[in-house]
Amino acid sequence: MKDLNIFRGLKKHKDDKGNLEQRFVTEGVDFLLKLSTRFPNKVWNKLLKLGEALDTTGEFRSAITAMREGLKMNHPLLKIPIFVAKKSPNCRKKLIKNFFLNAVLKGRKKRIEFAKVHNTPEPFFFVISPTMKCNLHCIGCYAGNYPHLAELPLEVIDKVFTDAKEMGIYFITVSGGEPFMKKGLTDLFAKHDDIMFQVYTNGTLIDMDLAKKLADLGNVAPVIALEGLEEETDYRRGKGVFKKISKAFDNLNKAGVIYGFSTVPASYNYSTLLKEDFYKFLVDKGVLFGWLFQYIPIGREPDIKLMLTPEQRVTLYEKTQEIRNKYPLFVSDFWNDGDFVNGCLAGARSGGGYFHINSKGDVEPCVFVHFAQDNIIDIYNRGGHLWDALNSSFFKAIRAGQPWGEKHQMPCMVIDHPHCLRNLVRKTHPKPTEEGVELLIQDSPISKHLDRYSAKLDSLLEEKGTGRLKKEEKEVA
Repeated sequence: MKDLNIFRGLKKHKDDKGNLEQRFVTEGVDFLLKLSTRFPNKVWNKLLKLGEALDTTGEFRSAITAMREGLKMNHPLLKIPIFVAKKSPNCRKKLIKNFFLNAVLKGRKKRIEFAKVHNTPEPFFFVISPTMKCNLHCIGCYAGNYPHLAELPLEVIDKVFTDAKEMGIYFITVSGGEPFMKKGLTDLFAKHDDIMFQVYTNGTLIDMDLAKKLADLGNVAPVIALEGLEEETDYRRGKGVFKKISKAFDNLNKAGVIYGFSTVPASYNYSTLLKEDFYKFLVDKGVLFGWLFQYIPIGREPDIKLMLTPEQRVTLYEKTQEIRNKYPLFVSDFWNDGDFVNGCLAGARSGGGYFHINSKGDVEPCVFVHFAQDNIIDIYNRGGHLWDALNSSFFKAIRAGQPWGEKHQMPCMVIDHPHCLRNLVRKTHPKPTEEGVELLIQDSPISKHLDRYSAKLDSLLEEKGTGRLKKEEKEVA
C-alpha cells in the first residue's frame, strides 16, 4: 500500500511551535478516508499513528490505545470512517479541519491560554438557540415555555461566534425552536466556516435544496429528532412527521452530508428504544451518530409520568452499550454516559463542559437548567464579551459543586441530585428564564417525585455495583 507513504515524513512538517500544517493534515486524512473503503485496517493503523504524532502532550494516549484494542476486535464503530469516506468532499474536510484540528487539537491549546489570561473556565463547546419559532408542537418539549416568537438578532449571533473563536471554541451546537426557521442563519455558517456546527432540528424543513446547501457548506452536521419509529414519533411530534424525517434522512444521504439523530427516552417510546429495528433503521438511513436525552419535567406541560423509571433507565443504558458494540452507529446517552465525561458538564466547566444561550439571550448553565444571571445582549450593550458571562456567582457555584456525587452515571443536578439545584438557586438567586421552572425548586409534586426518583436510582445502581463507590455527596451550602 505504497500510497500511504505520504505520512512517513509527517513529523518533519511541524513548525517551531509543534503544530502541523493544517492543509497538509486535512488533505492527508481525507486521502486516507477515501482509501478506507479498500484497506480499512491498514488505514486505521495509519490514522492512529497520525493521531500519536498530533498528540504531542499525550492527552489522547488512552483513547488511541482503546482504538487499537477495538481494531483487534474488529469493533463495528471503527467502520464509521468507511461511511464518512462516502460523504461529500466538503463535509469530510470540514469534519477533519474544523472539528478534529480546530476544536479538539488547536482549540484546546488556545482555550487554555485564553483562560489563563482572562481568568475564565475552558468550555469545549456551547449551545445557542437563535429562535424559538417552531413548526411543530411536540408533547413535553423542554423549550415549550420559552416565548415562542423570541429570536436573537443575527448581529448578536455573529458576535457570539466571533467571541467563541477568540476563546478557542470551534464546536458549537445550534438548537431552538427549529433553527432552520431562522432567516440568515446559514449565511452565518458560511461566514464562520472554520467552526463545526451541530444543528438540532426536527428535520421537516430539510428538502433537497437545503440538503445540497448544507453539503456545499460542509461545516454543518444536522441532528434530526425522532422518538423511535413511526408510531412513537408521530405520537409526540404530529401525524406524518416520521415520513418527513425519513425523507430528510434520504435527502441528506444523497447530498453527502454527515448527520445524526436525537431521541428523548420516555414512557411512550421506551419499549421501541430497546428493539434493534430502530437502530437498524437509523443505520440503513445513513445515520452515523446520535444522542439520547432523558425526559426532564420542564417546558411544555411537564409530566412526571413521561419519565423513565430508574429501572428502565438502567436497562436502556445496558441496551445502548450493546448497540454500540454491534452497529456502526455511535450512540451516546447524555446522562447515563456520565462516566465518560466525569459527570455534569454544566456551567461552562473546564475540560469538556458547556453552557446555553437561549433565544432571549439568557446565558444558562445547561439546556435543561432554565435559570440565569446574565444576558448576552445586555453584556454586548455594555461593551462586554461572551466570556464575561462565565464567571457569574451562579456558574462559579455550579463548577465548585461538580461532580454532584461519586456515581457519574447520575450526573444531573436536575433529576439525579435535585437538592443541589435547589441549594444553588437559593444561594446565588438566578432568575427563572421560563415560566413554571420554579416547580423544580419549590415544594411541589415534581420536586417530591425527583427526590424519590434520585434516591431509587442511587439505590439501584448501588445494588447492581454500577458506577463509583458512593461517598457523601457534595452539598452546596
